Amino acid sequence: MSLARCMPRAAMLRPLSLIAGLYVGATAIPGRAEASVVGRNGIEIEGPQDRRGFFIGAGIGFGAVFFNSPVLKDTYKDTSNVIPAGRLELSLGGGVNKRVTLGANLYLGMYTGKNLGTKPLMGGDVEGYFFVVKGLFIRTGLGAAGVPGGDGKIKFGVGGLLGLGYEFWLNQSAALAVNVNYDLRAVPGDGMRHTPYLGLRFAWY
Repeated sequence: MSLARCMPRAAMLRPLSLIAGLYVGATAIPGRAEASVVGRNGIEIEGPQDRRGFFIGAGIGFGAVFFNSPVLKDTYKDTSNVIPAGRLELSLGGGVNKRVTLGANLYLGMYTGKNLGTKPLMGGDVEGYFFVVKGLFIRTGLGAAGVPGGDGKIKFGVGGLLGLGYEFWLNQSAALAVNVNYDLRAVPGDGMRHTPYLGLRFAWY
């Protein structure tokens, strides 16, 4: 084969090689991007933080119930007014925008006292999460609950909670929140129930 015939073929192969190289490079770039955290607005170093739409969450909390009950003092003279308590939480709601979510939080747990025994603890609140900076949030709630009574029975209490925490994104849709909360309920005729507790919550947006 002559040199004259080889030169046109070589000239044709160069553009084809260039096109192939560009194609491989273009397909390789998305592969690298997929290894990063991708949010709704592209790659986000801090992770996706768009909380709009429906969400569901499951959490757990550990703390103690502080009694301010005249009935407890009259019934059990030697009973401490501090009782350990734990709870499981289920939250449902939606995001108003990227920084505010509203929903309902239902919880079920138990408390154990020396003379009061082990009793169930249950309730529900309408809640709001307000994200201040990145994952830092303020948690508020208002609702009703069945709380331990001074006579050992379940009493109806109304009130709410206030909490502070931080939410960490685990992937594009799941997040883990660590929070410190203070739950306050008023029981008619039986004083107040103060319940500080530490909580963890997994949420899927």
